[in-house]
Amino acid sequence: MAPNIRLRHIIPILLYAFVQFFPVLISEVRPEWITPTATGLWFAIGFSLTIIISLFLLWPDLKLYKQQGIQSNLNDTVKWIGLGILMQYGLVIVANLIETWISGDVMGSQNTEEIADIVRLVPVMTLSVVLLGPIMEEILFRHILFGNLSARFGFWIAFAVSSLLFALIHGDNKILVYVAMSFAFTVAYAKTRRLIVPIAIHTFNNALVMVVLFLM
Repeated sequence: MAPNIRLRHIIPILLYAFVQFFPVLISEVRPEWITPTATGLWFAIGFSLTIIISLFLLWPDLKLYKQQGIQSNLNDTVKWIGLGILMQYGLVIVANLIETWISGDVMGSQNTEEIADIVRLVPVMTLSVVLLGPIMEEILFRHILFGNLSARFGFWIAFAVSSLLFALIHGDNKILVYVAMSFAFTVAYAKTRRLIVPIAIHTFNNALVMVVLFLM
């Protein structure tokens, strides 16, 4: 993992924050500009460019992992994608049961419901939800945040900080569920040092959620 955070790690964070929160800022000044279609296109284009820039900036890290021989081979990569998917759904079931026990009621995900409503209005948002969002979030929360924090503080502190931020950024009422998901993503990434692994798990989850929502 990277020994300390560098400028090439800070830039993707700033770009992500800009793309994520710019519509909120604009809505305070020019609310008429913030239509569902405009917002959907903004996220699709903004996240696409941010991913391209981020991967270019982080290429030295990815090359270093390969040179050090700490990346998993193809068989282990595929294995951890499968294990990560199973781990994620097992942990999410447990997290949902705990949240239901604490609240005394079955709570739906506010974030998921809001996203589903937007996707129905603006189909292009499906690209952001299923693919672009997971890629960007795994770059930020697994590679940059977890990677840098784990080099300094070890796995558990790095996991706790990056996972809590991952949960909070979604602005949802299902914090424990997001932390559970993040644990699966983090373990899979730590075991393989390949971004494609948590991205694949995350993408599979989001795609399945969208399919279920549209079939309901």
